[in-house]
Amino acid sequence: MRTVVKVAKKAYKSLLLKKRDEILASTRSEPEALSAKVQSSDEVEFAVRTVEQDVTVVTANLRSQTLKEIDKALARCAGGTYGVCEACGDEISPNRLKAIPWARYCLTCQELRSRN
Repeated sequence: MRTVVKVAKKAYKSLLLKKRDEILASTRSEPEALSAKVQSSDEVEFAVRTVEQDVTVVTANLRSQTLKEIDKALARCAGGTYGVCEACGDEISPNRLKAIPWARYCLTCQELRSRN
């Protein structure tokens, strides 16, 4: 692992843990929102409740996926491969890791993956 990532490993791990805690704290209200009754005699209210519940489901799925990515990044920290692109093996830039601490790919490889 390169020096830049080694020096900042604790800082990145701290960012990952902080983000994980934030996501877990924000998910505590989701079961209530998902179990709320959507039925209503008013069609507009029914539509609004349905959309709200759909948004809650999509948000829950995104949070779940992000938590999985954070856990994988924490495992890479423990395994000594954090900060290394899974595609090309180059170092992921510190700026990218600061923005997305769970990033698995360098910017170039991520752009290639996004195009395909």
